[in-house]
Amino acid sequence: MAKSIDMQDLRKKVGAMSEREKWMLVITGFVLVVGILDFFIIQPMRDQRALFEQQINTVRSQQADFAQQQEELVVQIESDPAMVMQRQIEGLEKSIDTNEVRLKEFTTSLVTPVEMSNMLRELVNQNKGLKLIELENQAVAPLIDDAENQEDMANENETEFGLFRHPVKVIFEGNYKDTLAYVQKLENIDNKFYWQRFDYQVLEYPKARVTINIYTLSTQQWWIGSNES
Repeated sequence: MAKSIDMQDLRKKVGAMSEREKWMLVITGFVLVVGILDFFIIQPMRDQRALFEQQINTVRSQQADFAQQQEELVVQIESDPAMVMQRQIEGLEKSIDTNEVRLKEFTTSLVTPVEMSNMLRELVNQNKGLKLIELENQAVAPLIDDAENQEDMANENETEFGLFRHPVKVIFEGNYKDTLAYVQKLENIDNKFYWQRFDYQVLEYPKARVTINIYTLSTQQWWIGSNES
């Protein structure tokens, strides 16, 4: 009952107050409530937000430092002679690999050196009117003989780098008709080769001696598995 009496006394005291005093009491109570809320709820939230902002700023500052360090490291790497040389080596290796692929594609359509030698012999043997006198695999030589020609031809056809000329000379005797048939068969083979020389000398009509020099191209620097007469 004491609590009830106190409340009654409080009501009486409040009721006895003037309007000004009542408003001051209300304002004081409001300020007190706001202060309590600010101290126990709002201020801790402000402190936590400030802490988060500080942490975010710290992370951003670290990120900026890392980015600057990365840029400095990239500059150092790019200016490092060893790295520059390594990139040049990698570029050269890539160019070499590309060039080798192109060389293989280019030589695929050509008759191989051994096939060319055997082909010349076989075509003579197939024609009863021809007599094989000589079949010689001649010295292999680079397609580009000197630095000046190499520079000029490089601008025209890069696939000619690393190619070697494999020449073959065949000499046989026979008449004009059989010689013409031989040449026509030679030109009709599927694989390509290059003419270098054709010499037709009449010995005693209608017999003639024919000398043919042809060559093919290969990445091999020597004859492999060939049989010479």
